[in-house]
Amino acid sequence: MNNAPSTMFSDSILVVAHPDDEILWFSSIVDKVDEILFCFQDYPPLPTLGAGRKKVLQEYPLNNISSLEIEESGSFSGADWNDPAESPCGMAITHGREIRQRYRRNYHLLETRLAEKLHGYRNVFTHNPWGEYGHEDHVQVYRAIETVQQRHPFTLWFSNYAGNRSAKMMFNHISGFDTEYIPLPTHPTLAQKIAALYKKHGCWTWYSDYRWFDEECFIQDGRTGETEKSYGHIFPINMLKTDFPTKPEKKPGRLSLAGEKIQRKFKRKFCKKNSG
Repeated sequence: MNNAPSTMFSDSILVVAHPDDEILWFSSIVDKVDEILFCFQDYPPLPTLGAGRKKVLQEYPLNNISSLEIEESGSFSGADWNDPAESPCGMAITHGREIRQRYRRNYHLLETRLAEKLHGYRNVFTHNPWGEYGHEDHVQVYRAIETVQQRHPFTLWFSNYAGNRSAKMMFNHISGFDTEYIPLPTHPTLAQKIAALYKKHGCWTWYSDYRWFDEECFIQDGRTGETEKSYGHIFPINMLKTDFPTKPEKKPGRLSLAGEKIQRKFKRKFCKKNSG
């Protein structure tokens, strides 16, 4: 464990897949980085989701935000987390040809736009290689940034969240990592303030009763020794237990179960408002 180096937030950017990821997995740094960049915005099967996200960004309490406004592919639960297979685009999407095609297309969009956007930054924070609790889009964003890093000499950081769904993939990645990590206190007050905005506009996609950890840790990517080891002491893990399926769904591309409940509630309120 180390104290945060003075250069950790110099010329820094936080890149997240979806609006609300920034406060779920990075609340300790949202007010420390120079910029927060959202990758995805609209999701055609749920038009209210993108509309709500736009409203949140207009009312956002921090002025360091921007968005690539890429349309979501609908990849959630399209991979087999019991036997996670990675691909050059992130995860291997095993069901849904159209979703698989959109997922590939999004990877190329991300790589192209992030190569331009990340130029000049010294520190880039993003999702970890196993996508926190296990989200195919999170893995894809990490993979695109990892590829861009080969062209731009920035330091890549990720956080220590994982879940029962993503644990197997996490252990595939942490072999050989050293144990250096930077612990930072989370910022639940600011996170809850921003979460209230997402809930107000019907685009909160996580559990409504979620309670933030006291700390989250950041690990510098690529810190492997000369000899790879499959055992040893690793960094602390913020472990999450979720009820998301681990096998690919026949119709992948849905929101999390928590997100679907929020969307149904939002639709009922919207219809009632327009009919009144």
